[in-house]
Amino acid sequence: MLRETLLLYLVLGVAAESVHWQWRELICRSKDDKNTKDASDCEVLLKEDENDQNGRKVPLNTCFDETANGQPRRYCNILCPGAATAYRITRYPQNHKCRTADIQFTVRCEFSSARATFMTDSELFANARNALS
Repeated sequence: MLRETLLLYLVLGVAAESVHWQWRELICRSKDDKNTKDASDCEVLLKEDENDQNGRKVPLNTCFDETANGQPRRYCNILCPGAATAYRITRYPQNHKCRTADIQFTVRCEFSSARATFMTDSELFANARNALS
């Protein structure tokens, strides 16, 4: 019984270290002119957990515009390189006018590795700059 219990703790300990989550906050603010067709300016914050009050602002613009199906679209890189998956946790407000309105998204990125192996903010930003240039 003791052997099985120790084995269970070992497996749980390895599993706990082999996956980690990070959160991103994408905050977009519309321009003053409510009739504008220009996309809202957006910024990305890196957060260690969903309720992290000290999000770290990404020091570069990760967004770009593209036309899809004849409609202008704005895409933003939320900087989750190598993530196994990413989930939209919240969207506020639920106005369906994301491109030109004030809106905020919370996203959880799931990585199949321990947090200690993830790159530093400096490395993450340098990689993003290279990818965007």
